[in-house]
Amino acid sequence: MKKNAEVVIIGGGINGCTLAYKLSKEKVNTVLLEKRCLADGASGRCGAIIWSIWNDSTIRILAEIGMNAVELFAELEEELSADIEYTQEDSLILVSPGEERYYSQSMRNMKDYSRVSPEYLKPEEIKKLAPYIDVDSFPVVGGYHLYNHPTNASANPFLTVEALATGAKRLGAEIYTNTEVTGIDVVGGKIEGVQTTAGSIQTHTVINAAGGWSSDVALLAGIKIPAIPYRKQALVTEPLESLPYFPDCSEAWSRQTKNGEIIAGLEPLPATESDYKMESGYSLVADLAFLTRILGFLRRFLPRLNHVNVLRHWGAFADVTPDDLPILGEVDEVKGLILACGCSGFGFCFSQALGKLITDLIVKKKKDRVMELFNLRRFEKKYREYPGRWYGCS
Repeated sequence: MKKNAEVVIIGGGINGCTLAYKLSKEKVNTVLLEKRCLADGASGRCGAIIWSIWNDSTIRILAEIGMNAVELFAELEEELSADIEYTQEDSLILVSPGEERYYSQSMRNMKDYSRVSPEYLKPEEIKKLAPYIDVDSFPVVGGYHLYNHPTNASANPFLTVEALATGAKRLGAEIYTNTEVTGIDVVGGKIEGVQTTAGSIQTHTVINAAGGWSSDVALLAGIKIPAIPYRKQALVTEPLESLPYFPDCSEAWSRQTKNGEIIAGLEPLPATESDYKMESGYSLVADLAFLTRILGFLRRFLPRLNHVNVLRHWGAFADVTPDDLPILGEVDEVKGLILACGCSGFGFCFSQALGKLITDLIVKKKKDRVMELFNLRRFEKKYREYPGRWYGCS
């Protein structure tokens, strides 16, 4: 193992490998450490959807990040000289009764901030465009058609992570899998090194890109961060003929891969304490309740899927923060510790933009306003010092 590095990245998912690649492009001596295999966590268990649709108080800044990310993704295959199964897609966002106001505002924001103009369709127009989507059995008052724009795309997460890692290694980065970080050396409030199961590395800069394990990694440096693992699940079907449009709604998401499989997952139900686990080594086992719900959704909206076989069904954890926004940038208490975590389920989508922001911070000492907005210091003390889960903290 290498004995020293300018930057040590902890986590071999999409964010870690993106950072390894971008830092190596800037000739930064970089080491990436992953305790299992690349894309073993949320990155390899996600829908790998690339989008820029937001509707909350931070809509403008999220839209800017999202647009930057989707534009970088659109160029990634050519840049890496690798097939990552990047596919620009058309989609239909279905609107149920009572959701009209929410989606109307969301689409206005999308037009204003993401330079996209979705087309509104009435139920009868949806039937003409995609007759295989059943808008009658489950009430649909309309939908928004997104087409011919990179804000709606996808990629193969395994191929993407592998291509980024290969590119990083080609540029000089060292990547160690099956190597767990057991300690982070902090002396006088400054990073001095990293301890691993394979030896130690001297460094003054550590990037925490450990996803669902990011809070555990932060504790190794004596820092508490309010990023907790939130359980998510998805499934993939056998390949079938290409369907031009796939339905999305507030209940679930789905997409068809380049090879024809359908990947689908549910939007989270209101959280309960049982959804959160702070201990390391938590189970990734999927459960029958999820499978029943998601199959019900797919069969209701896409009746032709009634006899399609499910190939795989998996569980995963996303690192979620109290405000569902990332934690990025430097940590006030420990010089040299940089956070790239808390992406709350959209880590794959944002990875290319966040990788650039953190690379600019390290290489150019550029503190983008995004880094300040999403810095750890935005959280009140109760979220940093709460002895356990932040969920339910009063």
